[in-house]
Amino acid sequence: MKILISGAGAIGGCVGVLLKNAGIDVRIMCHSEKTKSIIEEKGFYLHGAKGERHADFVCYLDSAVPDEKFDIIMIATKYLAMKEAAEKTIGLLKDDGVMIGMQNGICSDELAEIAGRSRTVGCMIGFGATRNDVNDVTMTSLGEFYVGMADSSHPPILDKVRDILGKVLPTKTTDNITARQYSKLIINSCINAVAAISGQTLGVILDDGRARSLFLKIAREGMYVAKAMGLKVPKYGALLDYNLLMLGDNKIYNSLCKGVVLLVGKSKYSSVKPSTLQSLERGEKTEIDIFNGYFSRMGKKYNVKTPVNDLLYTMIKQIESGERPITPDNLEEFRGLI
Repeated sequence: MKILISGAGAIGGCVGVLLKNAGIDVRIMCHSEKTKSIIEEKGFYLHGAKGERHADFVCYLDSAVPDEKFDIIMIATKYLAMKEAAEKTIGLLKDDGVMIGMQNGICSDELAEIAGRSRTVGCMIGFGATRNDVNDVTMTSLGEFYVGMADSSHPPILDKVRDILGKVLPTKTTDNITARQYSKLIINSCINAVAAISGQTLGVILDDGRARSLFLKIAREGMYVAKAMGLKVPKYGALLDYNLLMLGDNKIYNSLCKGVVLLVGKSKYSSVKPSTLQSLERGEKTEIDIFNGYFSRMGKKYNVKTPVNDLLYTMIKQIESGERPITPDNLEEFRGLI
């Protein structure tokens, strides 16, 4: 099968290198001539949880699409560039092929507007990664994939997608990809938002009692939104059972924080800065709209109050516009809410 990856950043780069190392025919769609030239000349480097890897790629510019068709197109751009990337590549997808959204959020409906629900695959990405350079990424943690069709069907190609991604990490299919993505969304929203407003790395925020209390409130609001949406949110990995938050018992505080620490805080990558903080430090727009912003929007839609996620969303938008500094002092503004 032929695979095209549009957006070879942290996630796309890891997946691309590992698939190419496994013998899969993978090409990369680049946004700039500079990126294309660097990858074609030097290849792509992967470090971290899967060891040291390298792969060479055939690359294309998204302004000069190739005259060929692909079985699978992975859209691994940031959320803000997802729809444009999909529109530029949809003509390269075979009639019986699928387009996969590789964002850390719930975006399948938007992608399906372009590819069609019967050709759109949602993916829950259970590993962590960071981009070091245009052709250099680090996989900071291992995990698993879940894949499912936007229309909840199970065509044969979904099993092919499972088998292909299984060459990267253990992969399972699901008939409710939204629920699986929601599970990852909660932990992403906790880690990314708190790091973004405070400027702290994973290891530091997990040692800060204010940050840990904020995690709990973010997750609890997210679960009340899920309940109103009619979503049954599964555990994230084997450690985080968010449903316990619905009991209203703060004893779960220690259990939740322990799970987060085991997942990310005590690894050798505890000095990693989450992607939202990295974006802010580069002066870029963040993906807060599909993290805490998603809880806020769905909360308004389903009449669920989400004051903590609302404030986090507002703060990060203020940081984006230069109206607010990134500082641990931002955590103090949540004193009355947590």
